[in-house]
Amino acid sequence: MNDSRALRAEFLGRPGDRIFALLHTPSAARARGCVLFVPPFAEELNKSRRMMAQTARALAESGLAAATVDLYGTGDSDGEFEQATWDRWVSDVCDAEEWCAHEGYPVRSVVGIRVGCALAAAAAARFREPVQSAVFWQPVPAGARVLEQFLRLRVAASMMEQDRKETVKDLRDRLRHGETLEVAGYQLSSALAAAMDAINLAELAGPATDSIHWMDVVREQKPPTPPTASALESLRSRGRTVAYHQIIGEPFWSSTEIVSIPDLLARTVDVLRAAA
Repeated sequence: MNDSRALRAEFLGRPGDRIFALLHTPSAARARGCVLFVPPFAEELNKSRRMMAQTARALAESGLAAATVDLYGTGDSDGEFEQATWDRWVSDVCDAEEWCAHEGYPVRSVVGIRVGCALAAAAAARFREPVQSAVFWQPVPAGARVLEQFLRLRVAASMMEQDRKETVKDLRDRLRHGETLEVAGYQLSSALAAAMDAINLAELAGPATDSIHWMDVVREQKPPTPPTASALESLRSRGRTVAYHQIIGEPFWSSTEIVSIPDLLARTVDVLRAAA
C-alpha cells in the first residue's frame, strides 16, 4: 500500500444538515494547493465514484491535495434527494472549499463531472480566490438535456406497465405544477427540476473559471457534437480560455458496469500539475 498520502474524512455542518467530505493529502509538507471534485447528478454520481477516487489518489501522489464531497441529499450526507436544491448544492461546494482552506489546502483547481461542471462554475464565483484551472469531464452544456434524459428513464419504465403510459412532456407539465416525481429511485422536486432546466454552462463559467480544460470521453476521435461546439464557441466569446480534449473510453457515468479510464485520469493529473 502506498503511504505517500493520508485521508481525512469529516461531516461538515450541523447534525441533520451535514455533508460528507473526503480530503486526500500528499506527504509533502507544503502541498501545491487542492483540487476539489464536484460530482454529477443522481445515479451518475455512483457510477463516477471510482474515477473520482482514483484520480484524487493519483493527484495526492503527485503532490496535490484532492477533495471530494457528497452533496446534501446524496451519498453519505444528511437529507433526502427530494429536499435538495441547486442553491443548496452550490453552498455545499463552497462549504467544502472553505473546509479545505481551513485544513491548510486552499482550493486552486476544480474537477467537475457532467452537471457538476456547471455546479463547480457557479460555486467558484463565490470562492475566496479564482481557481487556477477547471477540468470538466463530459460537461453538459445545457441542463435541460440532462433533465430530459433523466425523465426518459421514467417514461421507459412506464412502457412496461399496462395502465401507465407517460411522456416527457407529461412529466414536465407535472413538475411545472409543483409535483415531486419518482424517477429511477430518486424523488425529483419541481424546484430542482426547474433549476436544472435553466442551467447554461457558458453563462455560469465566469472569470473565476477562466482556464478550462473540456474533456470529452469518446469511443473514437471525431469532431465535437454541435451542442459542444456551440458551448465552446460561447465560452471563448466570453473571454474564457478553453482547451478541448478527447479521450478514448467508455461513458463511465452511465455504463452498466463500473468503468475506469486511465487516460482520462492521467490527462487530468498532467493538466492540474502543470497549473499548480
